[in-house]
Amino acid sequence: MTIQFVDLRLSNQAASDATPVVIPLAATPLVFGDIGIQTAGVLPENQSNVRVLLAGYVKTENNPLFNTNTLRVRRNGTIIFTTTFGVAISRENEAFGFSAVDVPPAAIVATGQIQYTVEIFTNAAVTDAFNNVQARNFSGIAAAGNFSG
Repeated sequence: MTIQFVDLRLSNQAASDATPVVIPLAATPLVFGDIGIQTAGVLPENQSNVRVLLAGYVKTENNPLFNTNTLRVRRNGTIIFTTTFGVAISRENEAFGFSAVDVPPAAIVATGQIQYTVEIFTNAAVTDAFNNVQARNFSGIAAAGNFSG
């Protein structure tokens, strides 16, 4: 099966720290990245061999009174990646990148588009303006096939 470049999408919700948004509670997470990987051009013989690489960046300002923040990546609403990180008492700002991979089922590839979202929330009982996200982005690239020839 020929290797195919499928699609590349970017979501740049905030290109600087100048637009902070409060990190919400788990019941209402903040979606800060939303991309639709187009798969309509994937050859039928490659539909079961699509690979998606997802990456993002987020800078947080954390009130030391809060315990953890969680990032979740979803494919068409289904969670495919979760990571939770603690807020150290001595640290108020944290910037980090993350990556996730996905091998979507052929039936989803055949629909012509796969929606990926990334969200963040805190486990705190309450949140405030000192627990926020600043610069943030999300991107994805997809390829199909497993050899060239």
